[in-house]
Amino acid sequence: MKSKLAIDLGSSFVKIYKAGADVVLYEPTLIAIENGNYRKPLAVGYDAQKLVGKTPENVEIIRPIINAEIVNEKALASLVSAFIKKVKASSVEFNPEVLISVQCGSEREVIKQYEKVLNGANIFNINYAEVPVLSLIGSEAPLTDSSSIAVIDFGGEQTTVCALTLSGVISGVSMAYGGNKLNEMIIKHIESEFNLSISNSQAEKLKIEIASLVSEDDTKAVISGRDVLSGKTRSMQILASDIALPVKKFIDKIIEITNMIFKKLPQEALLEVKRNGIYLTGGGSNLYGLADYLSFALGFEIEKPEESDIACVIGAGKTIEDKALLNKIKLKI
Repeated sequence: MKSKLAIDLGSSFVKIYKAGADVVLYEPTLIAIENGNYRKPLAVGYDAQKLVGKTPENVEIIRPIINAEIVNEKALASLVSAFIKKVKASSVEFNPEVLISVQCGSEREVIKQYEKVLNGANIFNINYAEVPVLSLIGSEAPLTDSSSIAVIDFGGEQTTVCALTLSGVISGVSMAYGGNKLNEMIIKHIESEFNLSISNSQAEKLKIEIASLVSEDDTKAVISGRDVLSGKTRSMQILASDIALPVKKFIDKIIEITNMIFKKLPQEALLEVKRNGIYLTGGGSNLYGLADYLSFALGFEIEKPEESDIACVIGAGKTIEDKALLNKIKLKI
């Protein structure tokens, strides 16, 4: 029996859904290459992440997708091939049927680049569908041909805001403004306010553990960094309120973009979005207090699926298992 896979190739994480087995892989989009040997990577995913900052000169840690753009085709083909082997999808065949999620409004040239990469990983039976449609399917939203729903997908390096029906996107935009941007904002804020220079991993820790849009939140975390004045390493305790400013600035920018998208909607579509609500997906949707903050600012009901961070790959998995749905939503290229 032919294997069926759904793959979400994100800038930060790769997620794979195997038909009949649900989500079988969720690992960083990282690969370690030794002496330029792409055929035999030293490590991939979490194993490659463990090597960051610890490698000799002959080992390169590569992030092959940046800002949702493929920047190293060889590295990505090798990474996909390694992940496919990891989930044992190609143990009995060389050509599983695959559905790839792509950004809203991806041009033909982008699709062709994905095709070249996947062919390099011995994948030739390929379908493509847009992230927001798949995310809503994975969220079990009431998506139909005629009723409009909105989605805000918070990725590591991109955020997508759009209103759509099952027939396609009505109005939307993908912007290079994701969770990694919030990390940068937190790093700058901590240095400015506390004279402490911290790494991206420490900023990520703060984002995940204490970043909040609730004003009374007193959650705290301890981080380490280098004192800007003395140059010495020191640790300090950070409260959620200490990083509230960059967190709110980050989300307020997304609110601004969302309002712009809604202004472009026909009145009937806007009323349908009002009735159906806005769905939050992607890893950044787990920010504490986000749903209430957006609901108050936008004046819409906000829906956050339980597994919002993997909604896209779940939706892609459901689609690859449903031939009629796949034929309806896949991109015609």
